[in-house]
Amino acid sequence: MELLDRVLEFYSIKNSSVVKELLLRFMKLVLEKNKHFNLTAIENEDEFVIKHIADSLSLIRFLQNSDGKLVRAVDIGSGFGVPGIPVKIAKPSISLVLNDSNKKKCNFMNEAKDHLGLSGIEVVCQRAEELGKEVEFRESFDFAFARAVDKLNVLCEYALPLLKIGGAFLAQKGFECEDELESAKNAIAMLGGEIEKIEKFTLPESDEKRSIIVIRKLRQTPIEFPRKTKQIIKKPLS
Repeated sequence: MELLDRVLEFYSIKNSSVVKELLLRFMKLVLEKNKHFNLTAIENEDEFVIKHIADSLSLIRFLQNSDGKLVRAVDIGSGFGVPGIPVKIAKPSISLVLNDSNKKKCNFMNEAKDHLGLSGIEVVCQRAEELGKEVEFRESFDFAFARAVDKLNVLCEYALPLLKIGGAFLAQKGFECEDELESAKNAIAMLGGEIEKIEKFTLPESDEKRSIIVIRKLRQTPIEFPRKTKQIIKKPLS
């Protein structure tokens, strides 16, 4: 697809021919499985390239590894593997955990990673707030990202307990995110984070506008967070 070629060129993706082949295989697998159970409302290939692949690849520029160590990332509420799988395809050196609580979607993500021959990727079928209480995962990630999962104050309670001090939460949001960000400021501070920056942009080859909010983990998250599911839902941090 020429559209995908232009998207990969826009993001300066290395080994673009290999990346393109894997992304096309992933898209075809998603759209084929989508006929049998609901993975995405998007069925058009061009729309898939923009709204799923290009949107996912907007994270790549943040996933830099300046000290030569292995970068570990977690994709919260990954669904059918977006943004995590496109990011992993474009940046295979990262170690990635795909997290979702829906068993059917987790089964699909496992099928997809095997179908694509991806290594250094683990699917964890569990609620994110439970993940943040486990020694194996708590404060062990350099990056966390989430796309279209929940409001920012709720997402931060999922994400920040999973991050190392110095790690970053990359929250993918719509273009107008200021009100949501303002409502989450106290929660971010309570959880040990700080708003570093907001990047606003238009996805390549489209007029789709997006924001990425970068929240840096500065302090250890208090042990009482994340709270239990019912508490998070009934009384989000404010």
